Order: sequence, then structure tokens, then C-alpha cells
Amino acid sequence: MNGESESDEHRDPTTVDPARQRSFHVLYVDADPDAGRHVKSELAPRYPVTTAGPLTEAADATDPGVDCVVVATPLTDSNGLRFLEQVRTVWSDLPVILFGPTPDASVLEGLLAADTAAVVPRVDDGSVPSERALDRLRSQLDEQYERSISDVRETVLDIARSLMSAAPDEIDVEIEWALKLIGRRLDADRCLVFECHEESLERIYAWTDDESRPLGPERVATDSFPGFETTIQSFDPVAVPSKSTSPLEVDVPEEFVGSVLPGGDWSDSVDDASDHPYLSERDLESLLAVPIVADWELVGVLAIEQETRRPWPRSLQQQLKTLGELVWYTLEREERRRELARQNERLERFSAVVSHDLRNPLNVLSGYAELVAETGDTGYIDEVLTSVDRMETMIDDLLTLARDGETVDDPRRVDLDELVTAAWDGVETGEATLETGALESVECDPGRLRQLLENLFRNAIEHGSPQGDAAASDGTESDDPPVTVRVDGTADGFVVEDDGPGIPPEKRDAVFREGYTGGGGTGLGLSIVETIVEAHGWSVSIDSGSLGGARFTFVTDEDT
Repeated sequence: MNGESESDEHRDPTTVDPARQRSFHVLYVDADPDAGRHVKSELAPRYPVTTAGPLTEAADATDPGVDCVVVATPLTDSNGLRFLEQVRTVWSDLPVILFGPTPDASVLEGLLAADTAAVVPRVDDGSVPSERALDRLRSQLDEQYERSISDVRETVLDIARSLMSAAPDEIDVEIEWALKLIGRRLDADRCLVFECHEESLERIYAWTDDESRPLGPERVATDSFPGFETTIQSFDPVAVPSKSTSPLEVDVPEEFVGSVLPGGDWSDSVDDASDHPYLSERDLESLLAVPIVADWELVGVLAIEQETRRPWPRSLQQQLKTLGELVWYTLEREERRRELARQNERLERFSAVVSHDLRNPLNVLSGYAELVAETGDTGYIDEVLTSVDRMETMIDDLLTLARDGETVDDPRRVDLDELVTAAWDGVETGEATLETGALESVECDPGRLRQLLENLFRNAIEHGSPQGDAAASDGTESDDPPVTVRVDGTADGFVVEDDGPGIPPEKRDAVFREGYTGGGGTGLGLSIVETIVEAHGWSVSIDSGSLGGARFTFVTDEDT
């Protein structure tokens, strides 16, 4: 089928319903204009038809927008071979159907030598073909049409080349173009790519031949998708109708005894589209859903939907399965590229922290060590140990950032109230006070969530209460009130806030960067917090809390 290059000047759209017409352009050649008009009116409800009179006119009309040539004009040695040669020159594999009396032997030999040629005998009293002859012609056109939409190897190869060479910012556009190309090649109504989740399929890409045609919900429950739980999960395609009646499906060897058709229902499908709600709600008569498998895991589904009935040969199912895996490979390749870019960025920031922030306590340690060596005054040892402790903390934080994975692979539900108490007990809190509200359970990696809470508690205590920054500089103890930290539940997560000085709005994004510190800390604590949040698939934001200080809001359930 070559409908993508259709020429409007060859069409008469008033004779057909475009919504039901197949994208298979027929050139009908008949020297009798009345017969041509009659055949066009008979074929047009199903196929777009262009008529031509003399063979020379027909040869000029065979452009890439023509998908099949039907010749009702008698072919002789003098004109038949010349005409066939002209057609093959314009379009090498264009189907040619002889609709009329048997031609001369040499023409018939040349005609049948091509795989895409056929003869439909016609015996009529008049120039206008009979209804019986037209039925045979329709049957042959249907066969050629099914042949044209049952092999998409070249299209898949074109798509593969395009996806492999796509730039990072072109991935989405190229995938949408791929669905459009395969959809038009298959004469489909919709092409959809779903991503598999635990109990649902999420639509991530879609194409439709009509923008006004609804695509359906963005999420479909797996138990509401035809054949998902019994067939697609077994890495097999689902096809409606389930068995192809096309004679093009299997080449039967000579002297073969037995049946070449698979026994039983090899596809978990139904022949009547109305039997499944997914199909009936979308007015679908045909559906092909092929699993997308990566590393022996079902990751998605490629669905081809059509409102008219059509066969799905096994070869086509395999070709579309290859297309689905090509799309997924492209997405995975881009995700790996982005992950590598993120890792490189983090390594660069780590290098900056190591080269700059670790150098400061190292210089202090070196300076005080020299003083001890020069003066013998052990009073400097405390300063040396302080620098060593700071370096150890920074190194531990850096190792935490470097070791922790990007995702939490095995979360479990834990009591958040108990985890908050354990985290508080694991931090040197001094006179600080912890308050808790109504805390529910949360699905998480308990160890990493505890680390998140400990870092937030430590951050609040290090920065102190509103008056803490103005502590006496003469070494005497300050009378400032101790810090209060409060952890409370929300409808979709939890919050951690304190009564400290807070974080100015213009600095709230910067505090999550490695190496950023307001003074006294390593500059890595809040970066670790953000890493743990991202690993869980959560989100975090900072604003002013009811206690007057910073308020960290964590959304752990995006669907709430």
C-alpha cells in the first residue's frame, strides 16, 4: 500500500465515505468511459478509484500514489508488453490485475511472471461487467490489499534507521513519527504504546488517523485489556480476529499431508469484537496487541486498533513485535544517556567538594599539627581533632552519595512514627525537642528513610533557633531556647519543620546542591535528602512552617 503519496487530483471524494474507505488507490483502465464510471461507483465505497481510457493515459497515471492497476482493456502483443514494462518502470512491484479476456500467450507469460500480478476472467454480454465479475474483482482487490498491509519489514527498517540516528531532543518526535508511519502503512485507525505497571497500562505514545477520534483513557487496568493476563503476560500477541483467513500466511509444501493451521485458539482473542468491553467501547472490529519484552520482562504493549475487520498474519505480528522492542530500546538508550549525564554531573560536583571543601579542614589540621610540633603545646590537639571529625563526616557523606542507588528496589511498609523516633535517637540532639503529629505508615526503604530524617534533624539542630546564630562570642553558654523539630503527617505524605531561622526563598533550590552550606555543616546533608527522595520516586519542597523556621514537605503518594 502506498497511500501516503496519494494524489488528490485522481480522487473524487464525493463518491465515497472517507472514514470507511481503505487507503488503497486503484487505477481502473477501460477504453469504455461508461464502463469505467460504473466500475468506479461499484468499487468506490471500499477503494478510491481513478479511471483511465487508453493504455498510454494509464501508463502516465501510474505514479507513487497508485497502489494497484486493474486493466479491462484487451492486451495484445503489440501493446500489452509495452504497457507492463511502463508500469514496472514507474513502480517495480505495483500489482496489476487483468480484468477481461485472456491475453496473448506472450503477454500472459509476462503478466504471471510477477508475484503481484493476477488474472480475473470476465465473460460479459456487454461492456459493463456483471455483478458476478465485479464480486471476483473485489475479492482479488481484497487479497492484494491484505497483501499490501501484511508486510511492514521495509517500514520497520526505515523506522529503525531513524530511531538509531535520532538526537536526544528528537526521541519523542521520532517515536510519534514511527507510529504515524506504521499506522498509515497498516491503514490503521490508532497506534498506541503502553507502559506496563503493576496493575495498569499507561499510554505513553499515541497516533490516530483522525484528531477527532478519541484515544480512550490514559490508563487501562490490566484485567480490562483483552488477553493481557493470559496471553500478553506469556509474551504472546493478542489478535482480533484471532485467526487469519489470508491464503498468504503459509506456504504449503507439495505432497504435505495434514493441516497447517494451529489447533485450538492459539490467541486469547475473540472473533466478535463486541465480546470484549475494550473493543466494543471503542467500536473496534480489529486489534493487534504485541508484548514489548526487555531482558525477559514485560515492559509494554504496542496496540494497533482498527474499526474495520482485517486479518493479522503471524509474520506481521512478529514484525510489529520487533517494532515495539525498537521503540523501547530507543527509550532505554536515552534513559541510560541521561543517567550517565547525571552521574557525570554528580562526579563533577563531588570533585569540586573534595578539592575545595575537604581542603579547608585539611589545611586547618595541617596548621595546628605544625603548631603542636613547633611549640609542644598539646592545647592545639582539640582543634586538630575537630578538623579530623569534620573531614570524617564529609567523607562519610560523600561515600553515601556515591554508593546509594538511584531507585529503591524492595520497599516495604513501615510505621513512620517508630522510624521518626529511631532517627531522633540516632542524632546528638542535646536539649532539642521533638514533636510528632498523626503519622501513618509509609512504603519505603527503612534504612534510607531513617538516614533522610537524621540528616534533617541534624541540619535543624546545627543551624539552631532564631536566636542561636547570635550566640555569645566570648565562649560562654547561650541562654537561647533549644531547637524544636516537628514531624507531622499529611494527606499525601509528611512534613518536617523547625523553629530555626528558616531558609530564604531565593536559596531553597540551592540548598540541595552538593557542597552548599549556610555555615557549620558539610554541605552534603540536604543533597543526600534529595537523593533519597528521588530514589523513592517522591518529591520534596521547602517553604516557611508554622513554627517559624524551615518546613520540608514530602509527597510520597502522587495519586492521592
